Amino acid sequence: MTYPVALPPATLHARVVVDELIRNGMREAVLCPGSRSTPLAFALADAESAGRIALHVRVDERSAAFLALGLSAASDAPVAVVCTSGSAVANFHPAAVEARFNHRRVVFLTANRPPEMEGVGAQQTIVQRSIFAHDVVSELVMTPAGPEINSEEDSLGWNAHWRSALCRIMTQSAISAGPIHIDVPFREPLVPPTESPAVSPAVLPLLPAPWQGRRDGQPWTQYVPNYTLDLSRRTVVIAGQGSWEIPALAGVPTFCEPGGRTLGTIFNPLTPPALMSNSFTAPEQVVVVGKPTLHRSVTRLLADPSLTQIVVTAATSPTEWADVSGNATIAATSLTRTGECPQQWLAACAEVDGAARSHVLEVVAELRAEETASSAAPTTSSVSSVSAECAPVELPCGVDVAYAVGEVVAADPRMLLFVGSSNPVRDISLTHPELGPRCWVNRGASGIDGNISTASGLALHHSGPVIAFLGDLAAVHDSGGLLIPTLETAPRNLTIVVANDDGGGIFATLEQGAPAYATQFERLFGVPHGVNFASLAAGWGVEYRQCTVAELPTAIGEYAQHDSTYSQCEGTCPHDNLRPGVRFIEVRTQRQHRHELAATLSGWLGRPDQSGR
Repeated sequence: MTYPVALPPATLHARVVVDELIRNGMREAVLCPGSRSTPLAFALADAESAGRIALHVRVDERSAAFLALGLSAASDAPVAVVCTSGSAVANFHPAAVEARFNHRRVVFLTANRPPEMEGVGAQQTIVQRSIFAHDVVSELVMTPAGPEINSEEDSLGWNAHWRSALCRIMTQSAISAGPIHIDVPFREPLVPPTESPAVSPAVLPLLPAPWQGRRDGQPWTQYVPNYTLDLSRRTVVIAGQGSWEIPALAGVPTFCEPGGRTLGTIFNPLTPPALMSNSFTAPEQVVVVGKPTLHRSVTRLLADPSLTQIVVTAATSPTEWADVSGNATIAATSLTRTGECPQQWLAACAEVDGAARSHVLEVVAELRAEETASSAAPTTSSVSSVSAECAPVELPCGVDVAYAVGEVVAADPRMLLFVGSSNPVRDISLTHPELGPRCWVNRGASGIDGNISTASGLALHHSGPVIAFLGDLAAVHDSGGLLIPTLETAPRNLTIVVANDDGGGIFATLEQGAPAYATQFERLFGVPHGVNFASLAAGWGVEYRQCTVAELPTAIGEYAQHDSTYSQCEGTCPHDNLRPGVRFIEVRTQRQHRHELAATLSGWLGRPDQSGR
């Protein structure tokens, strides 16, 4: 539908809110007159004209809220009560208390000034977030759109963000059987343009195409506890942080991040753009288990609103599903499967995955050849770390180190691999995606806090060798984790491998690593530190070795073989004052070419052979 006049963001926001609440079961609403709630008032009136809801108008907010409580009790359905900003909101509180104790699904829908008007003396402006405290089961403070929405992409993004947030809180209300608070800030103008189309029951709520809900009239994200997955549709799985094995997904093409758990067939994370670029291989639906945190190729896949997205969440917290893009279609706590994956499609996907893996191996081989052809980096422990700007270009890249570590772990089923955040976890994911289920990571908030200590905890419980693959900043950040009191049990099987590029190599792969920012990059993001890891390890009484990438597999293997020797030590070690079982290996690397390398890897686009298909 074409509109002669663009609708202001407040009008669009209010109409989306009302439309999505109706899709989630709201059939009645109570309105209190007010200024800031004007967009909601018009949207509710339009919905009533379309026969979608019954609207009741009351003057006093306290009475209106109790009216909504009675309507919800009688209908056993969600009922919204709407007011303007300021002290009007406080008058809802008595009804919120009663609704909470009576398990009634009252939706306290409060209009608000935008955030920039808080705390500056603006009229009728109070802090409305958390105003009902524990008397609602959940609260949503919505994000207002900016003064202008300039593109269809902007519209699709805001629409998905708003609708998915509303579905999440409405699901929480249904599961908990209690009231909720939705706070909606509006920026002026608050009224729709007078030239907007006349109200027609057939087209309400008068939303242009990018702002419409699901075509079937269902909620944007439906909560279906036990969902039946049709695998005859082209299906891929994303197993992110905190994912777990689901029998219904066995054998399905899966992008598994390090630390994820899956029964699927693991694919390289470079493959999504190549799959999406071809109509024969493009997935029709995506299943998300856990929280994806790593690859932009996966993020772009989830940002595609044309895909059916099924998000599987833990039964203990069913509304905490991962949906950053806001495009989830179904949220479920368990899956059953029907149908089978199309065999020709699986073969084509495997071909693309093979090409992606070959590309990574070619990149690693080129890096290895450059290192071999150049002069070897110093390997004595007496040489201190060098700054990035002085590092010789012949030093290897972190991807090369990751490949070497991954090869060692892949060959020894006894080994457990802990991978640090930033570049190490991404590099392992690219070079050895199949190791994902054997890895442990701290990706809940994606920080570098406590990596050595976490790996130590794993090593105290794991009977075999534990390898911690970290970046230099992560190692420095938690170097205190090497301090183990002399009367305490130390890990007997922990090898810490540090790829030392003397600073924040991850930033070189991001936008700020572009050549245009080179003059400020080192000080603001690279932050060379010059830490001497040999001295650091010696200070904690930890055995230290510096080696090249070529020497790394042997170094790790020797430590793993000595594990039985260390296990016989009773709190002492035959090597001077060294604590048993904790070893530190440093591999000098460089990050000068990290930005170009990231572009080379992410820019790859493999295509399956189309002959006969």
